[in-house]
Amino acid sequence: MSNRPQPPRRILIVRISALGDMVFCTSLLEGLRRAYPGAYIAWLAQPTLAGLLEGDARLSELIRLPAGALDSLSGLLETRRLLAKEPKFDWVIDAQGLFKTRLLARMVRARRRYGFGSKEPGGFLMHELVPKDGEPRTIGREYRHLARYLTGGPDPGAPRLVPSLLASERAADIMRSTHLPPGFIALCPFTTRPQKHWMEPYWGELARRLRDLGLGPFAVFGSPADRDAARRIMAGMPENTVDLVGATRISDLSAMLDRASLVIGVDTGLTHIGSAVRKPVLALFGSTCPYTGGADSPLKVMYLALPCAPCKRHPTCGGVFMCMRDLKPERVAAEAQKLLLETA
Repeated sequence: MSNRPQPPRRILIVRISALGDMVFCTSLLEGLRRAYPGAYIAWLAQPTLAGLLEGDARLSELIRLPAGALDSLSGLLETRRLLAKEPKFDWVIDAQGLFKTRLLARMVRARRRYGFGSKEPGGFLMHELVPKDGEPRTIGREYRHLARYLTGGPDPGAPRLVPSLLASERAADIMRSTHLPPGFIALCPFTTRPQKHWMEPYWGELARRLRDLGLGPFAVFGSPADRDAARRIMAGMPENTVDLVGATRISDLSAMLDRASLVIGVDTGLTHIGSAVRKPVLALFGSTCPYTGGADSPLKVMYLALPCAPCKRHPTCGGVFMCMRDLKPERVAAEAQKLLLETA
């Protein structure tokens, strides 16, 4: 562990993108806030995802990158002007490890810059690089490790999100307008890579099996980019399903999932949000290495561990994706029913 001679008074976290990792990074935020309760802690994020952290009492400031900040020279100059206005930080922590996030960290006036070690260029922009380490198969492991390294303190615990009052009010409005009662089952089918998806027809079969067991109703969540796939999935859903794909803001997702009795999803940010608001979660993994422990809420991970898994970004199955195809709806429904009974 690292022993710091002087507690930092001003800290900036740079984690700008990837919804799931932003959720995981709240373990780092929690560790810093516990260790330095009087510190000014800010977070730099892309505007499309910054809403996840709106109203978080652990943050002193949420800094939104300008739109297109890293897409052009003019965008970089505007970003540099924005960050130059910030008072000097004691610590800037690049919790992403990309060249662009290292560059952003360098634009900020700081006494000390820490970052994740990675194959990305720009390591020289940091004062100190910290390996992505931690307990294997533990949710948010590298961010928990980074928190321990920087503070010298104990494990800060699993990622945690606390819905703001405004988000909770908006969630209540959405549920009233869609006639969705509390205790619904949240379905999170969408993610960025095809090898992480569960087969589209399986979602309807799963919901129908759960309905026949007397469970439900259901709500399907996703982004506006998922609407075409959502229409196909909704065609097989039972009548007690509400389509909320593209209908909620990032800032409202934690409050919505906080009202669910169970979250079922693939390896995606929404599934991780479910865990971060302490709801029972049934997570379906295939091409990516699953976390299987370290959550502060009931968690069941279904993962077949085929010889080719985890293939991550380099599937070798020619698009068959047996790691997900062989997770049959009847098995998932049985696990979902069991998890609900255990947490009732």
